[in-house]
Amino acid sequence: MRREELKKGLIVSCQATAEEPMRGSETMGRFALAAQIGGAAAVRMNGVADILAARQLIDIPVIGLIKRHYAGYWPYITPTLREVEAVYLAGCEMAAVDATNQESPSGMSPESYIREIKKRFPDLLLVADISTIEEGEVAEQAGADLISSTLAGYTEYTRQDSSLIVELQPPALELVQKLAARVSVPVIAEGRYWNEVLAAKAMEAGAHNVVIGAGITRPQIITKKIVDALEKYC
Repeated sequence: MRREELKKGLIVSCQATAEEPMRGSETMGRFALAAQIGGAAAVRMNGVADILAARQLIDIPVIGLIKRHYAGYWPYITPTLREVEAVYLAGCEMAAVDATNQESPSGMSPESYIREIKKRFPDLLLVADISTIEEGEVAEQAGADLISSTLAGYTEYTRQDSSLIVELQPPALELVQKLAARVSVPVIAEGRYWNEVLAAKAMEAGAHNVVIGAGITRPQIITKKIVDALEKYC
């Protein structure tokens, strides 16, 4: 797949953690199918089993990733070449990787990691998940095909001082706008984009795509958001 083939618009993140009620590869695959039916440009899937479940049902592009925690390291989104290879072999057109400026279990700097991935898997589009403008610029220079604001607000140096759980905090729209002005590759707005209003703002800020995850595929968080909004009436 060529980068130019990724349509502008919505990407749906179809993910659920082990303790969530929607957890299950069959369910994630059906979320991906629903996203395709609804007109999504692509889906973002975590884990080989979920990717394969989606692949049986959809023909839109899949951004694959594997979340794996290594003791002593913060990066967990496709953090080593082992996970990149698994995503590649599962048939994904794109792979998302942590490209933040933190010590990684890959043993490489973000620049070296991106270059090595592009060397080993030249036909795999690489999505660099970053949290700052500087990280995005470094990722572009290293050869990333797309830059995503996925980790803004999650790294220690970008966390907001808020009483809200991180999923309910405002998205990093300013970061998206600045990235779009300073990098030449497409920018993906991801992280706490809940609905069409926020998605439209991301596109107006210069995003090529906007990812919505929790607002579509995590009903317990959607419920909490509504419950919190109604609290003063209850």
